[in-house]
This record gives sequence, C-alpha cells and structure tokens, in this order.
Amino acid sequence: MPFSSDRTKEIQARIDARLRSGQANDWEMSFLINMADRFRRYGTETRLSKAQYASLHKVLKLERQSPTQTDATADTRVSKPAPKRGSRSYRASPRPMSVTSAITAPRRAVRKVQRQIIVPLIIAVALVAAVGSLFGPTDSPSKPHNPSAIPTSQTANAAYVYVTGTRVNQRSGPSTSNPVMGVLSKGTRVEKLRGQGQWTQIRSNLGTGWMSSGFLSSVAPAAVRSASRTRSLRAGDIRIVDGDTIDVRGMPANVRLVGFNTPETWKPSCTAERQLGERATARLGQLVRDAAAIEFERVACACRPGTEGTDQCNFGRLCGALFVNGQDVGRRLIAEGLAVPYRCGRTSCPPRPEPWCR
Repeated sequence: MPFSSDRTKEIQARIDARLRSGQANDWEMSFLINMADRFRRYGTETRLSKAQYASLHKVLKLERQSPTQTDATADTRVSKPAPKRGSRSYRASPRPMSVTSAITAPRRAVRKVQRQIIVPLIIAVALVAAVGSLFGPTDSPSKPHNPSAIPTSQTANAAYVYVTGTRVNQRSGPSTSNPVMGVLSKGTRVEKLRGQGQWTQIRSNLGTGWMSSGFLSSVAPAAVRSASRTRSLRAGDIRIVDGDTIDVRGMPANVRLVGFNTPETWKPSCTAERQLGERATARLGQLVRDAAAIEFERVACACRPGTEGTDQCNFGRLCGALFVNGQDVGRRLIAEGLAVPYRCGRTSCPPRPEPWCR
C-alpha cells in the first residue's frame, strides 16, 4: 500500500526512536532494520504486505490511518467531449435474443430474485441471533462485564498450566485459522479451562482464548523453576547483545541487566555515543571472558503485576544482574565511565539518561 509523505516521515521517526530505545528484542531489531531500509530506499512508494504492515503497526503502536481522500482521482477523471453541433446521434438497435438466451433467461431471473431475498434474510437472522445472545434472559441481575474477573467457584478449583514453547500464540478459537490475541513467553502460568481435541482453552492476562495443548504442561519449565535462584555460569553460556543486555543459555528471552544504562550502538544520537556504546559492549564481553567466576541472578522487572514474560513488560525481555568475580558488572562499567546509574521503581522506570552527546 502507498504511504503519504507525512505517514512515511512518522513511520521512519518511530522506527528510529524504537531502535534507539534499546527495548526491541532480536526479532523486532531485525524486522525494524529491514523496514527502515525499505522506507529509506523507496520513501512514499514503499510497498508492504498485509502481514508486514500488521507487524509494523503492532511493534510501533501506530494509530490506524483513515482512508485518504485525495484530489488525484478527481483530476484524472476524463470528461466526455461535448457533441458537435449539427451532428446526428444514433442509438444502437437492440440485438436479437438467441434461442439459448430465451431458454435460460427465466432461470437467471429466478436465481437473481433468490439472491436478492435469501442473502438479506440470512443477514437479518444472524443479527437477530447476535442481539438475542447479548440481551437474552439471565437468572441473576446483570453486572458490568469484566474480562479479567474470575468467578469465585472457578478460582477455588482452578487448574494452572505453564507455557513450554519459547513464544506461543494465544488464539481466539481452537484453530490456527483463528486470529492471534497475543504471544505468551515460556514459563507463563495460565489457567486451564477446558480441552477440545488438540487445543486447550486458557485464561491469561490477554483474556480467554485457546492454545495448542502441545505447548502446555502442568510442570513449570526448568528455567522458570530456577528463576529466583542465583546461577553459576560459564563464559560460553552468555552472549553479549550490547553493554547492558545479554542472552543467557537456557533463558526463554534476552535479559536486560538492571541498575545501569549504557550508550546505544544502534541509531545513536551522535558519534560519541556510538563509540562509547561499542566500548561498553566490548568491555562487558572482556569482563565475562576473563572472569574466574560468573554468577547470574534473575530479578523481577519493573512492570505491572502479572505481565512479566509477556510483550506488555519490557518487550518480552527478562531482567537480572550479572556478577563477575563477585562484583556487579554494572558497577564496574559505571566506575570506568562506560555507563550511568539507572534505577527503576516497583512497576515502572524513569526516562533513560542520555548524557553521551553533551
């Protein structure tokens, strides 16, 4: 679909801001880099598939654009030339009906009438059924609908299961043809409602939906069971993403190290920030490689209760602290001038400090 000039500038600005924020996960980084390259090369002539536009809309949280009405259509209309004076107009004489057309004409007329009557009738019946389901009789006084509320009887006998896949779709119905409500990360605990074939109806922070039974288990994954304990690691268990983000083997998502913030290496605000960010990334890698002892502690992210491990919290990333030879790597980087302190509250974080380009 083509984009207006203003829409193109807005999308490019949001892509740059998201990449600079450092909150994009690996998939989002790759996707946004590709989108940024497309818009840079093609501008307003950029063409995206429906799936690509839907993903861009979700990642950037774009407002849906109303259909643009332009004057181009009006300008391209070709006006019919006025008939010349004195010219004679001729009306084409009707073509004689063939024998075959004469035979099939009644059938076509009947089918046309059927379509004109049956289709509106089906629509009317569907509307009546929908209205009836909303306003049908109930045995108790009506109450405001709260999707997140769970009846007391269900809570008392609730059965909980855990998501075992790394990132699993929760759908609105028991089939892959149903829309995706959202994505749940490995280890997310959800309420099991009932089963239907190879699908299970669940209730999560996304609401009530369905998930393939093969991605659910009554036993929590090992990474979740040990999430609250300190783990001893080897250098080979850690992949450095940037100065304050790592990937730990066995963890379902990247880990944002807490307590400090390092300069951005992707879309930095200035050359000094990029250079310092590269130094911080390299220094963190050196600390990990040269460490005699490495310990990782999983900590709770500063998000709303019940959202950790989902896209609604830290873009699906986990949070933790990394210690080399008994010392927090964040304090080491701060002492060396490669990072600044960054402390979050219980459910939210302040704006990130960016003193690199002053």
